[in-house]
Amino acid sequence: MPNRIFQHVIQLIVLLLAATSCVEEFWPDLGGKYQDAVVIDGMITSQPGPYLVKVSRSISVGNSGLVPLSGFQIMISDNLGNSETLQEISPGIYSTAANGIQGYPGLKYRIQAVSPAGKVYESEYQELLEPVEVQSLTARFEVKDHEGIHPEEGYQFYLNTIPPDTADRHFIWRLESTYEYESDFKLRFYYAGVVIPVTNADSLQTCWKTEKIRDFFTFSTRGLNNKVIKDFPLIYVNTEDKKLSVRYSLLVRQYTVSESCWEFWNNIREQNSGEGELYARQPFQVKGNIRNPDNPEEPVFGYFVVAGQSDKRIFVDRPMPPVHFYYSFCELSEWDYQNVGTIYLSLPFEWPIFLTTGPSGARAYPPQECIDCRLSGGTIEKPSFWLDQ
Repeated sequence: MPNRIFQHVIQLIVLLLAATSCVEEFWPDLGGKYQDAVVIDGMITSQPGPYLVKVSRSISVGNSGLVPLSGFQIMISDNLGNSETLQEISPGIYSTAANGIQGYPGLKYRIQAVSPAGKVYESEYQELLEPVEVQSLTARFEVKDHEGIHPEEGYQFYLNTIPPDTADRHFIWRLESTYEYESDFKLRFYYAGVVIPVTNADSLQTCWKTEKIRDFFTFSTRGLNNKVIKDFPLIYVNTEDKKLSVRYSLLVRQYTVSESCWEFWNNIREQNSGEGELYARQPFQVKGNIRNPDNPEEPVFGYFVVAGQSDKRIFVDRPMPPVHFYYSFCELSEWDYQNVGTIYLSLPFEWPIFLTTGPSGARAYPPQECIDCRLSGGTIEKPSFWLDQ
């Protein structure tokens, strides 16, 4: 009977922390089952913290999926007696201190969470494995057929890793992209009660945008005679938007994890590999590593990941012609020139209003995202890691 129930049990799928400052979730169609289960997710790695733990309660998908749970006492401890009680920094999000507990290869770590009502949830001690370095990342320009009106053009990214010995290794990869892009028009004037000329016309034209990639990847060398990982395919980035319009960077975080942790995330990845749908297969039992020791039958979901971590970053430039780009761009219309007069009817809360000029020097008032690149989600502050061409 329990196995039959678990075939239909809620799968609260929480992706690996792309960094110690982010938690992301995937939700299947659960049919309202197990709507009040506790979900605990967190991670400690060989890289410095702070580390985050997220505690939630499950509800139906149509009602946002997770409700943060406050007031828990969260502790991370190692097998040498060191421990730290986390601080709740926002509802349901708990953090170690910047100079708090540190993950070290060879030590074992566990999490314990105590609810305001006194319920205890905990994991077993897990060894933090020595990280395996990413040997290299490569990008190859590839053209792919698809159902659209034109072939896809873009970069396929590949990973290479050579474990230091013949022992089995189990990997999970999480990715983060950052790309440089530009608005279509320069900032020539702005209006804040009066029209003021701008001396630095490029000030809002170049932005950088960082995005966490929802897809994750898994691989195990178990059963392989040759333990080398060569040209493992990661993501494909095409020219349908502005990601490759100037310069693109991919950050790969490689987690070396235990076999049981790998199996958990590999099962989730396989469950998510549907034909165009996130959950094309029926949910099946994917047990995490957190339990209620006083009530082992209570459904508890999520995972406390203990991992050796190695990071690698690659940069690629805009592909050269005859590559085609298919993103939309702004063009000045007659209305944009006529629209300039409407700025004098604007209210202070709408200021500043940005203006550009056409080829003849006439002022134009186009949609603001055509001038201000920040309105497309980026920032004008260049990332500290960014390398120019």
